Amino acid sequence: MSFLMSLLVVLHLIFWAVALGTWVAAARTRQPNPGMAHAVAGAVVIGIVMAVLISIPGLLPWEPNHMKLGIKLLVGLVAVALAYIAKKKGPETSSAVWFGIPTAIVVNVVVAVFV
Repeated sequence: MSFLMSLLVVLHLIFWAVALGTWVAAARTRQPNPGMAHAVAGAVVIGIVMAVLISIPGLLPWEPNHMKLGIKLLVGLVAVALAYIAKKKGPETSSAVWFGIPTAIVVNVVVAVFV
C-alpha cells in the first residue's frame, strides 16, 4: 500500500506541475491550453482517491487531517472551475479568472506542505 500511495502522490504532484506549467506557457497570450484544465481536474481526482485511501481506518499509523483535506478539496475545485471557465472563454478570459488559476494551484500546494 505504501508504494501505491507514493505513486499517487507523485502523479498528483506531476498533474499540478503540468497545470501550472501550461498556465505559464500560455500566460503571455492568455490562450489557455485545454491540457491545463484536464491537468487540474486530474490532480483533484487523484487527490480525492488519496483522501479516500488514507481515511480507511487502520491503514495509517496516524489520523488524517480532515480539515486539511477539505481545504485542499475546496481550493482544488475552485482551480478546476476557473480552468474550465478559461478553457471555454479563451483569450477573452477575465483577469480575475486567469490569475485565479495559478493562485489556486499555489495555495493548494502551500496548504499541502505547510498545514
